[in-house]
Amino acid sequence: MGNGSNLDNMSIEQIKMIMSVLQKASDAYLFILDLTSEVYIIPESLTKRVALDSTRIENCMEKIKKIVHPSDRDMLDEDIRKCVSGEQEIHDLEYRWLDRSGRPFWINCKGTVIVDAEGHKLLVGKVNEIGKQEKADNVTGLRKEPRFRLDLETILREEPESIRYCMRVGIDNFKEINEKEGTEAGDEVLWELAKCITGIVTEDVAVYRLVADEFMIMDTVSDSDVNPNEIYNKIKVKIAKLVKEKDYNRFFTISAGIIDKDFAGKSSNDIMMLSEFALNEAKRNGKNQMVIFNQNDYDGYLKQLDIRKRIRRDISNKFKGFEVYYQPIVDANTHELIGAEALLRWNSDKYGNVSPAVMIPIMEESGLIIPIGSFVLWEAARTCKEWQKIMPNFHVHVNLSYVQVYKSDLMSDVNECIKTVGISPDSLVLELTESGYIETDNRIRELFKDLKDSDISLAIDDFGTGYSNMRYLKEIEAKTIKLDRSFVLQAMNNDYDYTIICHIIDMIHSVGSTVVLEGIEYENELEKMKKAKPDMIQGYLFGRPATAQEFKEKFL
Repeated sequence: MGNGSNLDNMSIEQIKMIMSVLQKASDAYLFILDLTSEVYIIPESLTKRVALDSTRIENCMEKIKKIVHPSDRDMLDEDIRKCVSGEQEIHDLEYRWLDRSGRPFWINCKGTVIVDAEGHKLLVGKVNEIGKQEKADNVTGLRKEPRFRLDLETILREEPESIRYCMRVGIDNFKEINEKEGTEAGDEVLWELAKCITGIVTEDVAVYRLVADEFMIMDTVSDSDVNPNEIYNKIKVKIAKLVKEKDYNRFFTISAGIIDKDFAGKSSNDIMMLSEFALNEAKRNGKNQMVIFNQNDYDGYLKQLDIRKRIRRDISNKFKGFEVYYQPIVDANTHELIGAEALLRWNSDKYGNVSPAVMIPIMEESGLIIPIGSFVLWEAARTCKEWQKIMPNFHVHVNLSYVQVYKSDLMSDVNECIKTVGISPDSLVLELTESGYIETDNRIRELFKDLKDSDISLAIDDFGTGYSNMRYLKEIEAKTIKLDRSFVLQAMNNDYDYTIICHIIDMIHSVGSTVVLEGIEYENELEKMKKAKPDMIQGYLFGRPATAQEFKEKFL
């Protein structure tokens, strides 16, 4: 090589032998870079990772640049310049190399400048793939969550006002891609999305890969006039184009949660939680969309979590605060009492009387509807048994949730309740409110058969929305069909709707079922709707929901 370089004082084979011995004791790639003559000595293992075809590379700087990510080349040039000029003796950079497929991966390159007696400079050091240390992601070539948290904490501490937005992006139904096509296909989607994102945002905008299928975009470019909505829409358009180019062989969409203000006083944990909430809101709202974080929505979400916690606590505390109310059901012609619907009420220590419209969805989502549904069933059965001492033909309606049907041994609980309480099966009417499940679900059909075989009556609540379920009447064989107040309001306001409702009731009668018309509140409603010939009526005109004691005193 000439000019008295230290590398000339030993043979290539000696250098390779020394590096080979040291390489066996390290996962890092060891290297020697002659800064004077631009000769690069590397281990053979590195030539398999990047597009360098020899363990000794002359005129190396231009060749090294080709394996460095374009965005990082200027930074590397500047650092090497400082090593050559003597401004620094330590080289320590984290940046991206490109593998043989052209995909970026993160490295940490550390080296020390050594000057020999003749003034020649050698940079001796090692290269670690920090993606293997969970600092960076080799699938996408992006930094990972620990680095995002570190960068974010620094900015939040020093210049929180410089953050324009944080956008958390997630792939919709990513689990299905891995399950149906394999993890390699999943990695390909992650790589494609990373390319889409980094190809749209400017180099000053930081992009990270978080857990699983999620990415974080953090914009601290104060003079940028591009808002996050535009960025998200551009990513969506680019993905749609990519999917189309591949003939829809692998279809995927993305959702996003955005935080675009009020970063002062928050921690990285706060940003992670709030962005996750916003992303989950986008997915709950139907996916393939973005949601900007809203504090009021988040406060409502936290309240729901608190309500769920208190419901669980009160259930565990012998159903503290829970009570079954009863609303009368009367004969449509005589107005005589024939039964009641059991309705759950909950009085919370913190929130007072909580509306069923609030608590029932929370209980269904959490599965708590199973123990509370059983509580209502047994309470209603015992109450009905007691009231039958006064009115032998009295029957009680109990609402079922589809969660009870799908996730509990409902028939076992019902049969045990009937046997233990000693109530006649035909005194119990089970109301199924989720009519949408009737059409296609075999589990529901099996329930119908089991109820019929056990002589337990079934009622379909909120039946016929949009008049779309008429053809299922015969198949369901429900003893009772309940039409809610929306039918009453339609009939009162429009003669055409009234005529249709009359026909619906006639059709229900034609298959041997009875009709309960709910929501009768005024005398004029009763007068008109009786002409439609319902069998039973339920509504405020005949009584509001009341405790068992109040019901007994007022109606029995």
